[in-house]
Amino acid sequence: MITENAYAKLNLALAVGGRADNGYHYVDSLMQTVSLYDTVSVEKGEGICLSCSDARLPTDGRNLAVKAANAFFAHTGILGGARIHIEKRIPEGAGLGGGSADGGAVLRALDKLYGTRLDSHTLCRIAAPLGADVPFCTLGGTARATGFGEALEVLEDRELCFVLLFGKVSLSTPRMYAALDSGVNCYPDTGELFEAWAADPVAALRRWGGNSFLPLSAAEDASVKSNISQLCALGGAYACISGKGPTVFALFESEQAAMRAARDSGGVFCKSTGRL
Repeated sequence: MITENAYAKLNLALAVGGRADNGYHYVDSLMQTVSLYDTVSVEKGEGICLSCSDARLPTDGRNLAVKAANAFFAHTGILGGARIHIEKRIPEGAGLGGGSADGGAVLRALDKLYGTRLDSHTLCRIAAPLGADVPFCTLGGTARATGFGEALEVLEDRELCFVLLFGKVSLSTPRMYAALDSGVNCYPDTGELFEAWAADPVAALRRWGGNSFLPLSAAEDASVKSNISQLCALGGAYACISGKGPTVFALFESEQAAMRAARDSGGVFCKSTGRL
């Protein structure tokens, strides 16, 4: 049996562009995996069988873990199977890429289980058709994601500390993108952000960060604005939503400050992780 941690992702900044003919939107995002994770266990078996600690989640072909297993076997031509179990800790519909993280973990686990020794580029290529966040969640660390999310520029890993506050509702990704298409889109200046990132990540985010979904997410879940205000009042240097929201994260300048804010807010303390 192979066990992989499926790390949540944060969109430290996210600019969403127009919709392409394939239905995907162009994005430009600063992405970071963090130490909140699901545990994915995979062993050889007949066919593809998925179980999950969260009974609300589908365990059939709708689940990205199953889709990832099918994609792995289709790419490699291996006539194999897998029994997959997921212990969920990442909330669903929260903008943290929980399903994408599980899919990426399945690809890494199957590569080890079957000894295929696929490089990271190949794993990300298998992951790309599964969803915009799956390539990054397969790779992990810090990266700039462009195109539809599949074009990744790996950035230097930084030791960063965050506090997460979860929202009160689960937001539908297709519905949020549709709402973005029909409304006014606010674009953070990602060009300036990435130029400034290497010198001072905190200062870069404070000046150039943002998320196109923030107004929509705040309109859907009233806790978004209050959570941002609370984390900033507790010393957060930069606070925003991840993905479409409604999870709010804040970046803190020290681990001690982040741990104190997590205690005072009832939030989740987590740290950045490196390449997987």
